[in-house]
Amino acid sequence: KCEITHVRSDKQSLASQLLQPRIPGKRSAVFFLTHWGDFNSWEVAQKVRSAIKAGRIDATNVSLVGIGSAESGRRFVEMLELPADVQIYADREGSCYSCLKFSRGALPQYAESLSPYFRVFLMLLGVGSPGTIRTVLGGYIGDRSLPNTATSWIDEALRQGAAKGRWPISVPDLMGDWKMLNLVEVGSGVWDEGFGKEGLRPFELATIRLQNMVGGIIANWSDLAPENDELLVQQGGAVVVNPESEIVYYYRDKGILTYVPMDDAVEALRS
Repeated sequence: KCEITHVRSDKQSLASQLLQPRIPGKRSAVFFLTHWGDFNSWEVAQKVRSAIKAGRIDATNVSLVGIGSAESGRRFVEMLELPADVQIYADREGSCYSCLKFSRGALPQYAESLSPYFRVFLMLLGVGSPGTIRTVLGGYIGDRSLPNTATSWIDEALRQGAAKGRWPISVPDLMGDWKMLNLVEVGSGVWDEGFGKEGLRPFELATIRLQNMVGGIIANWSDLAPENDELLVQQGGAVVVNPESEIVYYYRDKGILTYVPMDDAVEALRS
C-alpha cells in the first residue's frame, strides 16, 4: 500500500491512482523525482516545465512525485514556479519507489553501517551511480551533437533561477568587455557569440547546476531534505501509461544526474 500526499491540497490518496490516465483516451506520464533537495529532482522538474511551456507536452497529462514531506514539496514548487495544472505529490517515506524497484543508490547492503551522506559522496565518484562523472564533466565540456530539444530547457531555467535570485544571477561577457550580463535578460544566449547556437556549449549546463546547487539546494536544505537520511540516496524514474492503464514506458534512474532522458519520455507520452 503506497500512499502519497497532494502537495498543493494536502489530500492523501493511493499511488495506484497515478496509473490511471488523467485524461480519458490520453497517455499520462509520472516522473518519480528523487528527494526535493536533489540535483535530479531539480533538473527533471525544470525540463518538464520547459517542455510544457514549449507545447511539447500537456501539463494535464503529467504528474510529479517527490520524496519527502508535502511542505517541502510546496517549497520546491514555489522556487521552480511549476505549472498549476501539473499534479505534484509527496511520498514521505519513498514507499512507491520500493514498489517500483527503483535503485536504492550506492551500497544499500551497507545501509546500517555507512552514513547516507558518505554514500552520496561515493555516488558522486561513480560508485553505484554509473555515468555520473561523465555527466558532470559534460556540463563543463559541452556536447555540440545534442539536439535543441535536449538543451533548450537550460535557457529558461537560467532566466527563471536568476529572476528568483538564485546565484549566479549574472555572468561576465567573455567575448566582449567582460561586463556582467544579467541572466534574466540574456539567459544561455551569453554563450552564442563565442560558441554558436548549436548543441550544449561549454559551461552552459554547469552554470545552471551551480545555480541550482548554491541558490537553490544548499540555501534551502533544511526546507527540502527528507526527514529520513536514508532517502538521500534513493533514486527515482519515470513511467508512461496508455489509456488502458498499461505501462508503455519505464525508466529506472541510474544515479546522480543520470535520470530519465526527457526526449524519450516525451516521445512515449506523445505516441
